[in-house]
Amino acid sequence: MSDDPNYRVADAMRKVALRLDEAFESGKVACIYANQLAEILLSIAEELDPPLPNRDQTTKPTER
Repeated sequence: MSDDPNYRVADAMRKVALRLDEAFESGKVACIYANQLAEILLSIAEELDPPLPNRDQTTKPTER
């Protein structure tokens, strides 16, 4: 995996793909259900998602 932030998307997908490879090590054909696909996509999102700012760090909108 790369430390270069330009490769974040590819690295996140690689990490999830490695987990899938481990899950399907038996070599048998397996079907993936929609809820399992959703979990895979959420795993990728968790790898990419930046931390949410704390409420204290957010700025209030300015009045005009």
